[in-house]
Amino acid sequence: MSNEIKVKICGQTSLADADMSIALGADFIGVVYQVEASIRSLEMEAARPIFEKHRDRAFLLTWNAPLEEIVDAVMELDPYAIQLTGNETPEDLAALKDETGGVIYKSIHLPPAGGDTAETPESILERMKLYVEAGADGFVLDTVAGGLYGGTGEQSDWELASQITASSPAPIFIAGGINPENVAQAAAMPGILGVDMASGVESEKGIKSKEKIEGLFAALGR
Repeated sequence: MSNEIKVKICGQTSLADADMSIALGADFIGVVYQVEASIRSLEMEAARPIFEKHRDRAFLLTWNAPLEEIVDAVMELDPYAIQLTGNETPEDLAALKDETGGVIYKSIHLPPAGGDTAETPESILERMKLYVEAGADGFVLDTVAGGLYGGTGEQSDWELASQITASSPAPIFIAGGINPENVAQAAAMPGILGVDMASGVESEKGIKSKEKIEGLFAALGR
């Protein structure tokens, strides 16, 4: 792949939306799998057609799921990558890597802009190194807010994020509240592989918007 900033459009809820996202330029898509708290979550039968057609660029997103459940889903859906979006430990990630041998991204959650955190960029980077040592292939920096880990539509603390992305030990996507209006600013963050969004390109919750996706790529000059 080129050095061009990659675009990952997550929260796909239908094959039609996945087809549209990729036709308009998405490099990757993401499907939330069996996450009760997410309005964009799919069960196996709804997820299968998306992975059958686009598995070469589709991420499977899980949240604190049992190892056996993730392994079964990977065997059935054969995703491009697995994204762990919950409180999974490096040990959890290592066990999954051993079982699947697949590409694994770990979500790292930051407070929303203006929020407080006890963590420093240095402590977060040290934690990320532990995940890399356990087998992580990359990271997604996302927002935790209102009890939701990602999919919040809220921008994270980008000052904190930029200090992390500049020194990340593995490829990293920036997520959280990204939309056509701020994607160029997000894409300028140092050291990132790409940008990742869901609600920022939707016409309503869970439904992707052709106009917003087109606006996103226009803002990126693509």
